[in-house]
Amino acid sequence: MPERNLLKIDVIRTDGATQPRAAIDFEAVFDYMDAMSDGAEFPPVVVFYDGTSYWLADGFHRVKAAEQAGFEEIACELHQGTQQEAQWYSFGANKTNGLRRTNDDKQRAVRAALAHPKGVGLSDRQISSHVGVDHKTVGAWREKLEGTGEISQSGQRTGRDGRTTNIAGNRRHPEAEPKSPAPAEPTRATCATCGEAFAEPVWHCATCGHHWPMSQAQCGNCQQDYPIDSAPSREPAGTTPDTREDLVWECCQRVCRAAAAIAECGLAAKDLAAAIRRSNSSDELSKQLERTRDFIASILAEAGID
Repeated sequence: MPERNLLKIDVIRTDGATQPRAAIDFEAVFDYMDAMSDGAEFPPVVVFYDGTSYWLADGFHRVKAAEQAGFEEIACELHQGTQQEAQWYSFGANKTNGLRRTNDDKQRAVRAALAHPKGVGLSDRQISSHVGVDHKTVGAWREKLEGTGEISQSGQRTGRDGRTTNIAGNRRHPEAEPKSPAPAEPTRATCATCGEAFAEPVWHCATCGHHWPMSQAQCGNCQQDYPIDSAPSREPAGTTPDTREDLVWECCQRVCRAAAAIAECGLAAKDLAAAIRRSNSSDELSKQLERTRDFIASILAEAGID
């Protein structure tokens, strides 16, 4: 049984790829902060202790709010377990209670569960039950991630009844497949960090070492967004004119999506400014906004837009 006690906030680690959401909802954080300051009691956060580190598995908004409210401790439900166990627990957090999950939150959890060591051999229904989504969604993401090479195909799957199915055995024998011309050798690209060759340009995650296609915004293993200030200053070796054009277009789409998210966030500028001023990371947030402003200004200037 997990223990329930108070834990100092500064010992709780939030950098273990255990954040189940795509982004922190700062409006909710400040609502929680005000409620906590008024004496409201919240459910304990969930923490896993591996003998060395305390990994937060559920309660990121509550911890952030308590920290902003000036509390040094927070009530927690303490489990004995590893960082990987904390990650697996986090994928199923908030599926029935807490702040309502967005579609991005659900997709993030599905992708992480499929790439997690515990999820590799589980069936789509097993993972969907844990994460709290439809099994067809899990199947669609499995097919997509296998296609991009982010996860490998599993020869066996374990269902909810505990029985293991040999997936490879259900596939047709290679001799029964119709003959087709051999596919053309794919364009190879080399990771600029480690030198490993891939079929397309990739990022090398500085957090977990995983590789993922440059066409995607996050690491498929730990969901870390690629930090702008540490992005490669040159194109990866092996980039061809065709792959460069694809890369430029994907980066353009990412910038446009980010700009749209800012413009359509639903909050007035004064409200966001007030939230930044109240944050412990106000200096860093201000610096990032200044860099974003300068970057967008340079794009507009190059495009000839006043």
